[in-house]
Amino acid sequence: MKHFATANNAISQPPWRPSRCGRCAGWLLLAPLVAVPTASAQQPGVGFERRDIVTPAPPYNLVAADLDGDGDIDIATVEQTSSSVTVLHNDGEAGFTLSSRLGVASRPEAIDATDIDADGDLDLAIAVAGDDAAVFLINDGAGRFTVGPAIEVGGSPHAIVAADIDGDGDFDAIVSNFAGGTVSILRNNGAGSGGFVETSQVPTGPGTERPIVADLDGDGDLDLAVPTFMAATLTTLRNDGHGTFTPDGALQLGKGQHIPAAGDFDADGDIDVLVTSSGSGEVFVLDNDGGALSVIETVVLAESPWAGAAGDFDGDGDLDCAIAQYGANKITMLDNDGEGRLEPAASFEVGKQPHQVVAADFDGDGDIDLATANDAEASVTLLLNLRIRASR
Repeated sequence: MKHFATANNAISQPPWRPSRCGRCAGWLLLAPLVAVPTASAQQPGVGFERRDIVTPAPPYNLVAADLDGDGDIDIATVEQTSSSVTVLHNDGEAGFTLSSRLGVASRPEAIDATDIDADGDLDLAIAVAGDDAAVFLINDGAGRFTVGPAIEVGGSPHAIVAADIDGDGDFDAIVSNFAGGTVSILRNNGAGSGGFVETSQVPTGPGTERPIVADLDGDGDLDLAVPTFMAATLTTLRNDGHGTFTPDGALQLGKGQHIPAAGDFDADGDIDVLVTSSGSGEVFVLDNDGGALSVIETVVLAESPWAGAAGDFDGDGDLDCAIAQYGANKITMLDNDGEGRLEPAASFEVGKQPHQVVAADFDGDGDIDLATANDAEASVTLLLNLRIRASR
Protein backbone atom coordinates (compact mmCIF):
# COMPACT_ATOMS: atom_id res chain seq x y z
CA MET A 1 0.00 0.00 0.00
CA LYS A 2 1.32 3.46 -0.90
CA HIS A 3 1.50 5.88 2.00
CA PHE A 4 1.61 9.60 1.44
CA ALA A 5 1.01 12.78 3.33
CA THR A 6 0.98 16.32 2.05
CA ALA A 7 0.19 19.64 3.60
CA ASN A 8 -3.32 20.83 2.74
CA ASN A 9 -3.95 18.32 -0.01
CA ALA A 10 -7.36 17.01 -1.00
CA ILE A 11 -8.99 16.01 2.27
CA SER A 12 -11.48 13.20 2.68
CA GLN A 13 -9.98 11.93 5.95
CA PRO A 14 -7.54 13.39 8.52
CA PRO A 15 -4.80 15.21 6.56
CA TRP A 16 -1.82 13.14 7.61
CA ARG A 17 -3.63 10.05 6.37
CA PRO A 18 -4.62 18.18 2.21
CA SER A 19 15.05 17.84 -18.22
CA ARG A 20 17.74 16.89 -15.81
CA CYS A 21 20.29 19.61 -15.08
CA GLY A 22 23.43 17.65 -15.81
CA ARG A 23 25.87 20.35 -14.78
CA CYS A 24 24.22 20.86 -11.39
CA ALA A 25 23.45 17.23 -10.63
CA GLY A 26 26.95 16.15 -11.53
CA TRP A 27 28.61 17.60 -8.48
CA LEU A 28 25.67 17.85 -6.15
CA LEU A 29 25.09 14.11 -6.14
CA LEU A 30 28.55 13.77 -4.66
CA ALA A 31 27.91 16.29 -1.90
CA PRO A 32 26.76 14.55 1.29
CA LEU A 33 23.51 15.48 2.95
CA VAL A 34 23.94 15.78 6.67
CA ALA A 35 21.26 15.24 9.28
CA VAL A 36 22.40 17.28 12.26
CA PRO A 37 20.70 16.22 15.50
CA THR A 38 20.12 18.95 18.05
CA ALA A 39 18.92 18.96 21.61
CA SER A 40 15.44 17.53 22.03
CA ALA A 41 12.76 20.05 22.87
CA GLN A 42 10.49 18.84 25.67
CA GLN A 43 7.56 20.97 26.76
CA PRO A 44 4.24 20.07 28.32
CA GLY A 45 1.89 18.29 25.90
CA VAL A 46 4.28 17.46 23.08
CA GLY A 47 8.03 17.26 22.52
CA PHE A 48 10.19 16.97 19.41
CA GLU A 49 13.72 15.98 18.49
CA ARG A 50 15.15 18.35 15.89
CA ARG A 51 17.22 17.15 12.94
CA ASP A 52 18.44 19.42 10.14
CA ILE A 53 18.97 17.91 6.68
CA VAL A 54 21.41 19.88 4.54
CA THR A 55 20.05 20.32 1.01
CA PRO A 56 21.72 21.47 -2.23
CA ALA A 57 19.86 24.82 -2.22
CA PRO A 58 17.22 26.54 -0.05
CA PRO A 59 13.92 24.66 -0.39
CA TYR A 60 10.94 26.89 -1.10
CA ASN A 61 8.24 24.25 -0.64
CA LEU A 62 8.16 20.50 -0.06
CA VAL A 63 5.98 17.42 -0.18
CA ALA A 64 6.11 14.28 1.98
CA ALA A 65 5.23 11.01 0.24
CA ASP A 66 6.35 7.40 -0.28
CA LEU A 67 8.09 8.07 -3.58
CA ASP A 68 10.10 4.83 -3.90
CA GLY A 69 7.40 2.41 -2.74
CA ASP A 70 9.28 1.04 0.27
CA GLY A 71 6.64 1.99 2.84
CA ASP A 72 8.27 5.02 4.45
CA ILE A 73 7.81 8.73 3.82
CA ASP A 74 10.30 10.48 1.54
CA ILE A 75 10.62 14.21 0.82
CA ALA A 76 10.79 16.19 -2.41
CA THR A 77 11.53 19.92 -2.48
CA VAL A 78 11.36 22.71 -5.04
CA GLU A 79 14.17 25.26 -5.13
CA GLN A 80 13.51 28.68 -6.62
CA THR A 81 17.14 29.76 -6.72
CA SER A 82 18.37 26.75 -8.70
CA SER A 83 15.14 25.99 -10.61
CA SER A 84 15.42 22.37 -9.44
CA VAL A 85 13.48 19.60 -7.74
CA THR A 86 15.39 17.58 -5.13
CA VAL A 87 14.26 14.10 -4.03
CA LEU A 88 15.37 12.83 -0.59
CA HIS A 89 14.88 9.14 0.20
CA ASN A 90 14.11 7.99 3.73
CA ASP A 91 15.90 4.97 5.24
CA GLY A 92 12.82 4.23 7.36
CA GLU A 93 14.20 5.87 10.49
CA ALA A 94 14.12 9.49 9.30
CA GLY A 95 17.60 9.32 7.80
CA PHE A 96 17.50 11.09 4.43
CA THR A 97 19.91 10.93 1.49
CA LEU A 98 19.88 12.75 -1.82
CA SER A 99 18.37 10.50 -4.47
CA SER A 100 18.08 12.77 -7.48
CA ARG A 101 17.90 16.36 -8.66
CA LEU A 102 16.17 17.57 -11.81
CA GLY A 103 15.99 20.94 -13.51
CA VAL A 104 12.44 22.19 -14.15
CA ALA A 105 12.96 25.47 -16.00
CA SER A 106 12.30 28.79 -14.32
CA ARG A 107 11.36 29.23 -10.63
CA PRO A 108 9.50 26.16 -9.42
CA GLU A 109 7.38 27.36 -6.49
CA ALA A 110 5.19 24.48 -5.32
CA ILE A 111 4.94 20.69 -5.42
CA ASP A 112 2.46 17.90 -4.81
CA ALA A 113 2.60 14.10 -5.13
CA THR A 114 0.00 11.88 -6.74
CA ASP A 115 -0.36 8.99 -9.19
CA ILE A 116 -0.77 11.02 -12.37
CA ASP A 117 -0.51 8.13 -14.84
CA ALA A 118 -2.38 5.49 -12.80
CA ASP A 119 0.53 3.03 -12.73
CA GLY A 120 0.55 2.56 -8.96
CA ASP A 121 3.39 4.89 -7.95
CA LEU A 122 3.47 8.54 -6.95
CA ASP A 123 4.49 11.17 -9.49
CA LEU A 124 5.18 14.85 -8.85
CA ALA A 125 3.24 17.92 -9.95
CA ILE A 126 5.16 21.22 -10.01
CA ALA A 127 3.98 24.83 -10.30
CA VAL A 128 6.66 26.70 -12.28
CA ALA A 129 6.15 30.42 -11.71
CA GLY A 130 8.72 31.71 -14.18
CA ASP A 131 7.18 29.80 -17.08
CA ASP A 132 3.49 30.17 -16.14
CA ALA A 133 3.23 26.40 -16.34
CA ALA A 134 2.44 23.21 -14.49
CA VAL A 135 5.07 20.52 -15.04
CA PHE A 136 4.64 16.83 -14.23
CA LEU A 137 7.50 14.49 -13.24
CA ILE A 138 6.86 10.81 -13.92
CA ASN A 139 8.05 8.15 -11.44
CA ASP A 140 9.58 4.90 -12.72
CA GLY A 141 8.33 3.09 -9.61
CA ALA A 142 11.62 3.27 -7.72
CA GLY A 143 11.58 6.99 -6.99
CA ARG A 144 13.47 8.06 -10.12
CA PHE A 145 11.79 10.79 -12.13
CA THR A 146 11.77 12.10 -15.68
CA VAL A 147 10.24 15.36 -16.82
CA GLY A 148 6.88 14.64 -18.40
CA PRO A 149 3.95 16.75 -19.57
CA ALA A 150 3.80 20.51 -19.10
CA ILE A 151 0.80 22.74 -19.58
CA GLU A 152 0.45 26.51 -19.68
CA VAL A 153 -1.61 28.05 -16.88
CA GLY A 154 -2.21 31.58 -15.55
CA GLY A 155 0.31 34.18 -14.45
CA SER A 156 2.97 33.18 -11.90
CA PRO A 157 1.52 29.95 -10.44
CA HIS A 158 2.41 29.70 -6.74
CA ALA A 159 0.65 26.47 -5.78
CA ILE A 160 -0.56 23.16 -7.19
CA VAL A 161 -2.77 20.50 -5.61
CA ALA A 162 -3.67 17.14 -7.17
CA ALA A 163 -7.13 15.67 -6.61
CA ASP A 164 -9.91 13.83 -8.45
CA ILE A 165 -12.17 16.83 -8.95
CA ASP A 166 -14.44 15.35 -11.63
CA GLY A 167 -15.00 11.95 -10.02
CA ASP A 168 -13.68 9.87 -12.93
CA GLY A 169 -11.04 8.01 -10.92
CA ASP A 170 -7.88 9.80 -12.06
CA PHE A 171 -6.05 12.71 -10.49
CA ASP A 172 -6.55 16.20 -11.86
CA ALA A 173 -4.75 19.38 -10.74
CA ILE A 174 -5.72 22.75 -9.33
CA VAL A 175 -3.15 25.51 -9.90
CA SER A 176 -3.18 28.86 -8.05
CA ASN A 177 -2.06 31.74 -10.26
CA PHE A 178 -0.63 34.42 -7.99
CA ALA A 179 -0.29 37.19 -10.59
CA GLY A 180 -3.32 36.08 -12.56
CA GLY A 181 -5.66 36.12 -9.57
CA THR A 182 -7.24 32.84 -10.69
CA VAL A 183 -7.18 29.10 -10.18
CA SER A 184 -6.59 26.94 -13.26
CA ILE A 185 -8.54 23.68 -13.37
CA LEU A 186 -6.54 20.97 -15.20
CA ARG A 187 -8.38 17.79 -16.15
CA ASN A 188 -6.46 14.55 -16.52
CA ASN A 189 -7.55 12.75 -19.68
CA GLY A 190 -6.29 9.41 -18.38
CA ALA A 191 -3.93 8.89 -21.31
CA GLY A 192 -0.85 6.94 -20.27
CA SER A 193 1.77 9.36 -18.94
CA GLY A 194 -0.90 11.79 -17.81
CA GLY A 195 -2.32 14.21 -20.32
CA PHE A 196 -3.86 17.39 -18.95
CA VAL A 197 -6.20 19.98 -20.43
CA GLU A 198 -7.01 23.30 -18.81
CA THR A 199 -10.80 23.42 -18.69
CA SER A 200 -11.26 26.74 -16.89
CA GLN A 201 -9.70 29.59 -14.98
CA VAL A 202 -11.84 30.74 -12.06
CA PRO A 203 -11.29 34.30 -10.68
CA THR A 204 -10.38 34.37 -6.99
CA GLY A 205 -8.45 37.59 -6.31
CA PRO A 206 -4.98 39.17 -6.36
CA GLY A 207 -2.26 36.97 -4.93
CA THR A 208 -4.11 33.65 -5.20
CA GLU A 209 -2.44 31.05 -2.97
CA ARG A 210 -2.67 27.32 -2.23
CA PRO A 211 -6.28 26.09 -1.94
CA ILE A 212 -7.86 23.74 0.50
CA VAL A 213 -9.39 20.91 -1.55
CA ALA A 214 -12.07 19.10 0.43
CA ASP A 215 -15.73 18.16 0.45
CA LEU A 216 -16.84 21.29 2.26
CA ASP A 217 -20.58 20.96 1.68
CA GLY A 218 -20.88 17.21 2.25
CA ASP A 219 -22.26 16.33 -1.18
CA GLY A 220 -19.54 13.84 -2.07
CA ASP A 221 -17.36 15.92 -4.38
CA LEU A 222 -14.33 18.14 -3.72
CA ASP A 223 -14.78 21.88 -3.30
CA LEU A 224 -12.16 24.63 -2.95
CA ALA A 225 -11.38 27.24 -0.32
CA VAL A 226 -8.87 29.64 -1.86
CA PRO A 227 -6.80 32.13 0.18
CA THR A 228 -5.27 35.28 -1.28
CA PHE A 229 -2.09 37.04 -0.28
CA MET A 230 -3.07 40.57 -1.31
CA ALA A 231 -6.87 40.59 -1.54
CA ALA A 232 -7.14 39.28 2.05
CA THR A 233 -10.13 37.11 1.12
CA LEU A 234 -10.86 33.40 1.38
CA THR A 235 -13.11 32.43 -1.53
CA THR A 236 -15.19 29.24 -1.48
CA LEU A 237 -15.76 27.52 -4.85
CA ARG A 238 -18.46 24.86 -5.07
CA ASN A 239 -17.99 21.82 -7.31
CA ASP A 240 -20.95 20.69 -9.42
CA GLY A 241 -19.70 17.10 -9.20
CA HIS A 242 -18.08 17.20 -12.63
CA GLY A 243 -15.16 19.54 -11.89
CA THR A 244 -16.87 22.83 -12.71
CA PHE A 245 -16.51 25.40 -9.93
CA THR A 246 -18.62 28.44 -9.08
CA PRO A 247 -17.92 31.08 -6.39
CA ASP A 248 -19.96 30.62 -3.24
CA GLY A 249 -18.97 33.56 -1.10
CA ALA A 250 -15.81 35.17 0.24
CA LEU A 251 -14.65 35.97 3.75
CA GLN A 252 -12.56 39.05 4.46
CA LEU A 253 -9.60 37.98 6.59
CA GLY A 254 -6.09 39.35 7.17
CA LYS A 255 -3.62 40.04 4.38
CA GLY A 256 -0.65 37.84 3.62
CA GLN A 257 -2.60 34.58 3.56
CA HIS A 258 -0.40 31.76 2.35
CA ILE A 259 -0.69 28.02 3.12
CA PRO A 260 -3.83 27.09 5.09
CA ALA A 261 -4.71 23.86 6.88
CA ALA A 262 -7.92 21.88 7.18
CA GLY A 263 -9.52 19.06 9.12
CA ASP A 264 -12.46 18.28 11.36
CA PHE A 265 -11.20 20.28 14.34
CA ASP A 266 -14.49 20.17 16.26
CA ALA A 267 -15.30 16.51 15.43
CA ASP A 268 -18.75 17.27 14.04
CA GLY A 269 -18.21 15.38 10.77
CA ASP A 270 -17.34 18.19 8.38
CA ILE A 271 -14.08 19.81 7.29
CA ASP A 272 -13.10 23.05 9.00
CA VAL A 273 -10.42 25.44 7.76
CA LEU A 274 -7.53 27.31 9.36
CA VAL A 275 -6.04 30.36 7.58
CA THR A 276 -2.74 32.07 8.42
CA SER A 277 -2.29 35.81 7.92
CA SER A 278 1.31 37.00 7.94
CA GLY A 279 0.10 40.56 7.37
CA SER A 280 -2.02 40.79 10.51
CA GLY A 281 -0.11 38.25 12.61
CA GLU A 282 -3.25 36.18 13.13
CA VAL A 283 -4.47 32.64 12.62
CA PHE A 284 -8.17 32.37 11.77
CA VAL A 285 -10.07 29.22 12.71
CA LEU A 286 -13.15 28.78 10.51
CA ASP A 287 -16.03 26.52 11.45
CA ASN A 288 -17.85 24.67 8.69
CA ASP A 289 -21.64 24.54 8.95
CA GLY A 290 -22.91 22.62 5.94
CA GLY A 291 -20.48 24.34 3.61
CA ALA A 292 -20.79 27.82 5.12
CA LEU A 293 -17.50 28.91 6.69
CA SER A 294 -17.37 31.42 9.53
CA VAL A 295 -14.62 32.62 11.86
CA ILE A 296 -15.08 31.22 15.34
CA GLU A 297 -11.63 32.00 16.75
CA THR A 298 -8.66 34.25 16.06
CA VAL A 299 -5.25 33.31 17.49
CA VAL A 300 -2.70 36.12 17.59
CA LEU A 301 0.79 34.92 16.58
CA ALA A 302 3.27 37.69 15.82
CA GLU A 303 6.27 37.22 13.51
CA SER A 304 4.57 36.06 10.33
CA PRO A 305 2.36 33.00 10.77
CA TRP A 306 2.88 31.57 7.29
CA ALA A 307 1.74 27.97 6.90
CA GLY A 308 -0.22 25.35 8.78
CA ALA A 309 -0.35 21.55 9.05
CA ALA A 310 -2.98 19.60 10.97
CA GLY A 311 -2.48 16.38 12.92
CA ASP A 312 -3.10 14.72 16.27
CA PHE A 313 0.38 15.51 17.55
CA ASP A 314 -0.30 14.80 21.23
CA GLY A 315 -2.30 11.61 20.69
CA ASP A 316 -5.43 12.71 22.52
CA GLY A 317 -7.79 11.96 19.64
CA ASP A 318 -8.43 15.45 18.29
CA LEU A 319 -6.74 17.49 15.56
CA ASP A 320 -4.12 20.03 16.56
CA CYS A 321 -2.27 22.37 14.21
CA ALA A 322 1.38 23.30 13.69
CA ILE A 323 2.05 26.84 12.46
CA ALA A 324 5.26 27.81 10.66
CA GLN A 325 6.23 31.34 11.72
CA TYR A 326 8.34 32.67 8.88
CA GLY A 327 9.72 35.68 10.76
CA ALA A 328 10.49 33.82 13.99
CA ASN A 329 12.20 30.67 12.66
CA LYS A 330 9.96 28.44 14.70
CA ILE A 331 6.95 26.16 14.74
CA THR A 332 4.18 26.99 17.20
CA MET A 333 1.80 24.22 18.19
CA LEU A 334 -1.89 25.03 18.56
CA ASP A 335 -3.44 22.48 20.90
CA ASN A 336 -7.08 21.46 20.46
CA ASP A 337 -9.18 21.48 23.62
CA GLY A 338 -11.35 18.69 22.19
CA GLU A 339 -14.14 21.03 21.13
CA GLY A 340 -12.36 22.74 18.25
CA ARG A 341 -10.72 25.63 20.10
CA LEU A 342 -7.03 25.91 19.24
CA GLU A 343 -4.68 27.54 21.73
CA PRO A 344 -0.89 28.15 21.54
CA ALA A 345 0.85 25.43 23.55
CA ALA A 346 4.58 25.30 22.75
CA SER A 347 7.09 26.55 20.19
CA PHE A 348 10.09 24.79 18.64
CA GLU A 349 12.99 26.31 16.72
CA VAL A 350 13.58 25.30 13.10
CA GLY A 351 15.74 26.64 10.25
CA LYS A 352 15.65 30.15 8.85
CA GLN A 353 12.36 31.36 7.41
CA PRO A 354 10.24 28.19 7.39
CA HIS A 355 8.11 28.66 4.29
CA GLN A 356 6.09 25.46 4.56
CA VAL A 357 5.43 22.75 7.14
CA VAL A 358 4.13 19.23 6.45
CA ALA A 359 2.99 16.50 8.84
CA ALA A 360 3.84 12.80 8.39
CA ASP A 361 5.31 9.84 10.31
CA PHE A 362 8.90 10.12 9.07
CA ASP A 363 10.50 7.69 11.56
CA GLY A 364 7.79 5.03 11.39
CA ASP A 365 7.07 4.97 15.11
CA GLY A 366 3.35 5.64 14.85
CA ASP A 367 3.10 9.31 15.77
CA ILE A 368 3.02 12.44 13.62
CA ASP A 369 6.25 14.31 12.92
CA LEU A 370 6.91 17.59 11.07
CA ALA A 371 9.21 18.86 8.35
CA THR A 372 9.82 22.46 7.28
CA ALA A 373 11.18 23.93 4.05
CA ASN A 374 13.58 26.67 5.17
CA ASP A 375 13.55 29.42 2.57
CA ALA A 376 16.61 31.32 3.85
CA GLU A 377 19.04 28.42 4.25
CA ALA A 378 19.82 25.17 2.45
CA SER A 379 18.04 22.84 4.83
CA VAL A 380 14.92 20.92 5.72
CA THR A 381 14.23 20.74 9.47
CA LEU A 382 12.68 17.57 10.88
CA LEU A 383 10.84 17.68 14.19
CA LEU A 384 10.47 14.06 15.31
CA ASN A 385 7.64 13.56 17.76
CA LEU A 386 8.80 12.02 21.05
CA ARG A 387 5.35 11.08 22.33
CA ILE A 388 5.43 7.34 21.63
CA ARG A 389 9.14 6.98 22.39
CA ALA A 390 8.63 8.69 25.75
CA SER A 391 5.82 6.29 26.67
CA ARG A 392 7.89 3.16 26.13
